[in-house]
Amino acid sequence: MEAEDKLYCDYFEEADEKTKMKRVGPPTSSDWEEISRLVKFLKIFYRCTLTFSASNSVTFSLCYNEIVDIERNLMSKCSSPDEEIKKQAHVMRDKFEKYWDGLNNMNPLVIVASVFDPRNKMKFASLCFDQLYGKDTIESRHLNAKISSVLSKLYDHYSFKLNKPEDIEDFTDSQVRPENFEISDDEDDCEGMLEIFHKVVGLSSSDDSCNELQMYLTEKPEPRVEKKLGMSFDVLSWWRRNSCKFPILSEIARDVLAIQAKYVASESAFSMSGRVLDSYQSSLTPYMVELLLCTQQWLKCSYKVEAAVANLAQMLEEVEFFESLDSQNSMVANP
Repeated sequence: MEAEDKLYCDYFEEADEKTKMKRVGPPTSSDWEEISRLVKFLKIFYRCTLTFSASNSVTFSLCYNEIVDIERNLMSKCSSPDEEIKKQAHVMRDKFEKYWDGLNNMNPLVIVASVFDPRNKMKFASLCFDQLYGKDTIESRHLNAKISSVLSKLYDHYSFKLNKPEDIEDFTDSQVRPENFEISDDEDDCEGMLEIFHKVVGLSSSDDSCNELQMYLTEKPEPRVEKKLGMSFDVLSWWRRNSCKFPILSEIARDVLAIQAKYVASESAFSMSGRVLDSYQSSLTPYMVELLLCTQQWLKCSYKVEAAVANLAQMLEEVEFFESLDSQNSMVANP
């Protein structure tokens, strides 16, 4: 535009009406390069905003991935040759470290949620620790041990909650031992060895349930491949399909993955109350604000119902009108 549009260049030669000074510009190629670098830097935050703002899909399992990506990008930009981006990155990282406390003392459930994504498991969290703090460092080993401990405590808690005490008592009372089996003289009453084996194995299978967590963590992660029709991977559907294989872990995953990374609906409700309680209505009591919000919601719902009824009535009138036209036409055709 600078080379071909004369009006574009004349615009920057004019004086601003407010400042009475010559306008800054036109932007040079170095300015465009700086903007391009800044856009790449801000792209990661835009992607995180879209991920966290989703309300119809699981977001908590993606939370730690986005946080680590932001931390790694801020670390990279803090050593950027561009002084302006380097300055902004230092300011943003100071706020980031203050909020997340250096990612060392953050809520461990954020990391646990990523472990319950079958495409990640513990290998993804361990890789993040190595990338942030270095492989086999004290911080990395500490976080690995911390998350493993949290997973074990969660598993023990849900195991105790799901296994009823009376079931345990019944199991101890009716425990079957191989030497207690008696072979009857009646051939029809004689129990086969396969049936005995099934009982013994069925009773001892409860000992293997304690390895459910280890079984899940040692299995290979699910491949990250796009499904047909462009559908994304559904974490909750995977756990529902594998609930028979991991009955206790599926209960934990259902509770942990239900947490939303960002409560969009709650913030929207607070924004609505902020529009009611403004500088001109600052003396309203909490009870009156609640009444106004509920009344506003009630009026909106009633308006939608009335509109639907009106539309239905119009449809019935149109049907009756066309039926009357058909009857008149038939009378004219058959006098």
